[in-house]
Amino acid sequence: MSDFRVLKKHFRVWRRLSFLAIGSYLSSRIDSATFLLGKLIRFGFFLLLIVSIFRFTKTMAGYTQYEVILFYLTFNLIDVFAQAFFRGIYLFKNDVLRGNFDYVLSKPVNALFYSMSRLTDILDIVFLVPIVLLIAYTTWRLPAPVTAANVFLYLLFLCTGMLIVLGIHILSASVTIWVIESENFIWLYRETMTVGRFPPEIFSAPVRFVFTFFLPIILIVAFPAKGLLGLLSGPWILFALAYAVAFFFLCLALWRVSLKKYSSASS
Repeated sequence: MSDFRVLKKHFRVWRRLSFLAIGSYLSSRIDSATFLLGKLIRFGFFLLLIVSIFRFTKTMAGYTQYEVILFYLTFNLIDVFAQAFFRGIYLFKNDVLRGNFDYVLSKPVNALFYSMSRLTDILDIVFLVPIVLLIAYTTWRLPAPVTAANVFLYLLFLCTGMLIVLGIHILSASVTIWVIESENFIWLYRETMTVGRFPPEIFSAPVRFVFTFFLPIILIVAFPAKGLLGLLSGPWILFALAYAVAFFFLCLALWRVSLKKYSSASS
């Protein structure tokens, strides 16, 4: 089967799963509306916090108000995107425990793809719209002019950041096969992601080192924002690209090893 046909088949699977998710949300409209409203309120209050801080200072770690807001919005863009499209991984532990993963493996579709995309969060997809619009507005309000090269770097490092995030979700699934109690691994990622809400310069050098090389939240969130602000040097650009690709393929290799070691619930 050609690569195009494989992609087309998986897209149809994702579309069908998404339609089922939409039906689920529409069946509980009030709950869905209040949940989305809650996310918007939390998002708005934190944005208001940043604006309030700048009533008493002109810069934060050398960044202006709109530059700090850019870091916060970029964090939300990546975090919400991952929640929208990779949420199925949070059900993976139960699939393994209850033997449902055996059924997934028997399907004529990639087991990893199905496990990650089986639950598309439509509310988070809706939430992405105001985030993108605010990023566009914030970019317009930045103190320094933004060039086409800066926009290209921002989009490039959004992709590399998502590649690392995808790798983390794959790694979580792999660890779950080996250690069934490892559900907290994905929650460790969720909690450490909050580090990316602010510019990394507010942290000490040792903390920045850890969150660059070992828990690469700075690569995921700060590098896209720094790319748009024109603050990345050539060596850092090459390092981030190499790190993202190497990390993703390492996680993918670990997943394949984990599948070989997987023992079905019936065995």
